[in-house]
Amino acid sequence: MGSALGRQLGQLKKQHDKLQKQLKPCADEAKQQSLKALIEENTAQQQRLCEYQRTYHHTLRKSAKSSIPLPGIPSNGGSVKGWRVIWLRPCRRSQSWLNPMARSLRKESAQKVIETFQSQIDSFAQGIEAWRQWVTVALQAETQDSELQNWLLSALLPWVYWLRQADKTRQPALKKRYQEAASFAYDLLFEHPLTLSLDAAKLEQWVLWSQEFCAKYQRTSSAVEGRNAYLEKLHCAGRGFSAQSLKALTIIHNFDLKRPDGSTPAQRLFGHPFPDLFEWLLKNAGDLLMPRKSSKAQKTKPLYTKAVPA
Repeated sequence: MGSALGRQLGQLKKQHDKLQKQLKPCADEAKQQSLKALIEENTAQQQRLCEYQRTYHHTLRKSAKSSIPLPGIPSNGGSVKGWRVIWLRPCRRSQSWLNPMARSLRKESAQKVIETFQSQIDSFAQGIEAWRQWVTVALQAETQDSELQNWLLSALLPWVYWLRQADKTRQPALKKRYQEAASFAYDLLFEHPLTLSLDAAKLEQWVLWSQEFCAKYQRTSSAVEGRNAYLEKLHCAGRGFSAQSLKALTIIHNFDLKRPDGSTPAQRLFGHPFPDLFEWLLKNAGDLLMPRKSSKAQKTKPLYTKAVPA
């Protein structure tokens, strides 16, 4: 939808420039009035599309902020149902703008984008709540101290998350917002009495623990899309991959592709190393299968010669 709005706005700007060029040399008063009316109409359309763009981007920012699975951000996200309500809230607030926006584009695809997003909210909510439960269960395995658990979830984890997001993003506007959120979380962290009572070694241990779980939270599918684009460059097959090929490539991606630090995706997810994939295959593959035989028996053709005229 955003690209469609951008294309329409670009077309209107080109039309506006063209009308301005026609107006300058025009001496006919009636034609001048007609061109001015067209320019005013074009300007009004541009203003309306700009407003649609601002609303669209505002809705995206609100939805992105609602996908942050931290305590208090948002405050009532304690279940899948709660997260669903939170995801619907920015859409409902902008519903009076989103529907006219879709109609102004005069495309069914724009309305389908809104309907598709709303139909995927349950899946988004399930992913967020699964991460929250994962963090809670992992924390209970580390410590049974309820005060320490509350400090980690409400003070340390938000600061580590926002700091990581501020370092990762390249967009100036988002970076500024993330830095402000990290600064606010930092103040809350040091207002907590437990922060200054912990020794340096313990504090470093819990910071590393928080960094690990913040790195495992994925809000977008860009990592999967990047993997698919990487595979597409290596295998330019218009017919796509077979199920067996996709399964093998997924295993290679999870257990063999490494970051500069030498860790694989499976190692980062499960927290322990795995044997080298291809060495394991060589040890466990066994004897290679014989080539398959043709369904038709091959008949030998004896040598023969044709009669040659004298």
